[in-house]
Amino acid sequence: MDLVPTADLRQDVQTLTTLDDGAVMQFASIALEILRKGPTATKGFTSAAKKLGTSVDSIQTMCKALCHALLEAARSEPSEAALGEYFHELGFTGDSRQALVQFYADNHKEIRELGLATNLEYAHYKSIEWRLDVQVASRSLRREATPSFLLNVVTETPDGKQESCTFEADYETMLNWHQQAEQALKAATSTDTRRLMRHVRIH
Repeated sequence: MDLVPTADLRQDVQTLTTLDDGAVMQFASIALEILRKGPTATKGFTSAAKKLGTSVDSIQTMCKALCHALLEAARSEPSEAALGEYFHELGFTGDSRQALVQFYADNHKEIRELGLATNLEYAHYKSIEWRLDVQVASRSLRREATPSFLLNVVTETPDGKQESCTFEADYETMLNWHQQAEQALKAATSTDTRRLMRHVRIH
């Protein structure tokens, strides 16, 4: 799989690309800690923000972007040359680029394992309740009644926390969702997807 950074990712790491390799390595270490402990691992954000004269939110954005870059590399399994080119396209040059390549090589196994674990931490579908509303009679109703669906979708995180989302949709939207769900189910049971899932389980 080719590694191609998005414009948003390049923008998020832009400040990082102006730092020396020592500072970049500090950010790489923070990014790895975030992958280990989650987004609440913000140790060092305040001091880094003061040194760079920026906000804590900006530091967090840069660290998350670096997390994303490391995870993308782990999923793509690039060669050393391809990885160096990826970091170069992100804007890192010279010692900083080489330092990131070495950092990834030193921590490759853990980053990949953390990446696979991260994929399993998203909330998943739990249940759905729905109601169909149709106005059947009205003096002011001069055209065909339009049905409206009221839905309440419940999702659950791996730690058991449930969240609900209530929204309204018309028939055309529901039909579109139904068609997309069928396409997704068909893709999920395809030969290519089954082959990919076997590869993921092996690693």
